[in-house]
Amino acid sequence: MMNAGPFDNLPRLSKSDALRILKTPIKDLALSSDYYKAVFHLSKYYCSESEQALLDLVKSDSKEASVLLAKRKAIEVLGRMKCKKAIPYIGKTLKSSDPFIVENSAWALQEIGCKNIDFHNLIGSLLDNPNHNHRVLIQSLAKMNAITQLSKIEKVHSKDNISPGTKGASIAAIKILTGKLSDTELLRGYLDLDNQNDRQAAVQDVVDSHAYKLLDYVLKTPISPFFRIRALDLLWPKIQSEFLEFNILDSIEFVLLDDPREIRLINNQICPPNVNLLIQGLFSTDFNQCYASLKLLLEQKPSEILLALENNWDKLIKDYGAVYCLVILFRYMDISLVDFKKIGLELIEHCLDESWPPFMKFKPQAILLSYQLDTNLFKTNFDNWLDESISPNWLCRYSALMCCERLIERNEFHIKKDKILEKKTDSNTFVRLKAKYILENLFVE
Repeated sequence: MMNAGPFDNLPRLSKSDALRILKTPIKDLALSSDYYKAVFHLSKYYCSESEQALLDLVKSDSKEASVLLAKRKAIEVLGRMKCKKAIPYIGKTLKSSDPFIVENSAWALQEIGCKNIDFHNLIGSLLDNPNHNHRVLIQSLAKMNAITQLSKIEKVHSKDNISPGTKGASIAAIKILTGKLSDTELLRGYLDLDNQNDRQAAVQDVVDSHAYKLLDYVLKTPISPFFRIRALDLLWPKIQSEFLEFNILDSIEFVLLDDPREIRLINNQICPPNVNLLIQGLFSTDFNQCYASLKLLLEQKPSEILLALENNWDKLIKDYGAVYCLVILFRYMDISLVDFKKIGLELIEHCLDESWPPFMKFKPQAILLSYQLDTNLFKTNFDNWLDESISPNWLCRYSALMCCERLIERNEFHIKKDKILEKKTDSNTFVRLKAKYILENLFVE
């Protein structure tokens, strides 16, 4: 079975039900969206039957909007399945009039590792068509090592009137295909763009081009911590071999601690020093605005913050992004007031509720807050937070080790060495490294 991801919220379907739906003529379906739903769930059942059903859908000539939507998804799923049998059929869809199908097809061929030069040429020819997503096409060619298309990518790179996303992708592609990296200052500049999507794209281009010398700049960029941790994860093998002075644990913890005062704000984002308006800034979908609001909130009177939180609490705890910001606020705010501690404990309970998917970005933050507010709460839950079967999100396990380390240093937590030794076999490299560090530095014989 394949994992459909943490936000699998479509109605459940068994493999047999999904296969049955895809064999049913669309006119006989209860809902036109059933094809898409069936494809989505087949992604969890990787077998020859699922593969064939998805291939049959990709071969379909139907122009029905619901079929085309499902076809796009089927192409994506076959790419995730690394289905080499699908290459000739996905290759044909590169000629589709639907630019989204073309985009998914180029991406899927990249994931499968297509070496077909004819398909490389076809994707390269699409770079002359302004209706297609040139960023995705260039990324696809680079990751398929399509050296025959280098001149076409360089032609795009030489243009002045292209988007930062396309320019950045071309810089990374030229590095991948030739080993030569230029325009690193341009990539650095793209990390300071006003649009958050452009900044996130720039991070991916830094990763793809192995521009690890820009990593410190990436870590202070106002984007979701997910993208910054991902950059560390993907660049770590390259850094490990070429940049020996780099401390990966310090960098992971910089992102996990996520002090808004350490984040580089874009254009010196100005927020009104009004507590209620600053609280509203926590709902922003742009992390630049969120960090700017948090930074100013930390300068306000705790009593005013408490009142604003009480007035907005029901709305705040229903918004994923706002919940993350709230935990950050509590971690860096003076919470000596009894009322703050009470609300903080409610917030921790809310974040760690099992009804949330395990990979929500606020869960590690809630663990970090727990040891600050109530060491007994942390100690009671420590074993579960370290248990990979209960806490599949490695950042939660790493956060638990961070808290453990600090409590041991303060002589507030007496834990058996064997508990940390167990984490030396954790599936995640960074959790293992953290456990090794604690064993070597805090359990001196």
